[in-house]
Amino acid sequence: MNDIQIIASSSYLPKTQISNRFFNEKFNLPEDWIKRRTGIETRYFAKDESIIELGVKVATKLINENKIDKEIIDGIIVATTSTNRLMPGISFEIQKSLNIENCMCIDILAGCSGFINALDIARKYIALNELTNVLVIGIEKISDFLNFEDINTSIILGDGAGALLLTSSKNKKVYYSNIESFGKDNEILTCNSNEKLYMNGRNVYKFAVNKTTNNILETLNKANLLKKDIEYFILHQSNSRIIDSIYEKLDISKDKTYTNLAKVRKYFLCKHSDCYR
Repeated sequence: MNDIQIIASSSYLPKTQISNRFFNEKFNLPEDWIKRRTGIETRYFAKDESIIELGVKVATKLINENKIDKEIIDGIIVATTSTNRLMPGISFEIQKSLNIENCMCIDILAGCSGFINALDIARKYIALNELTNVLVIGIEKISDFLNFEDINTSIILGDGAGALLLTSSKNKKVYYSNIESFGKDNEILTCNSNEKLYMNGRNVYKFAVNKTTNNILETLNKANLLKKDIEYFILHQSNSRIIDSIYEKLDISKDKTYTNLAKVRKYFLCKHSDCYR
């Protein structure tokens, strides 16, 4: 089986940025209330951009920034949960926009773990020598599904896109995955088509901390590695309390961790007239 390597990456955030001030005033919150509970200071909403546009923009940015010949791309896998689009899939629209002729396209729906699932699927196609260069894209336009009267969801979720280009590698690489699903817990985070997102925050917190901690330990065991062998642990950037709790349970020092919650969402202070919704 072939190994894989990442040869290019990129990300795209919408232009509209919403600081905590908007929600502080809406819900009559103390100035630092949201940051203390989530680590978030600013989130991004794709006010005038469709989910397809977000995908096209991050794909184009990756190609241009890394000087990639788009003709080498023979697979596009898109992971998203925030679309009402049934067909053609977003991956097909990105293929069309990039004008790539010979390319396999797949959209997957797997919630917060969608990007990791897409990455794992791409790896298997490459490992079996069925594809060579796969563009993996994660896109969310959650703002379309938010209830802005619900403090549990509206203050923590937003929009954006990220992309990786994977290729086969002749050099031996370490890759282990441990993807699990727990259908019995479905009701803690739901969103039906044309409805607003619902989240049981307390149960999502417990689920994320316990399941992620166990999954990390199982994956290390599967790879015959110890925590001290890992240079960096990078978790789903959901909520600083969840992330900190996982690291605390694993007894992982801060110098081996990474988060972009503050770095990405820190620097903008919105003008009241520009606040979205």
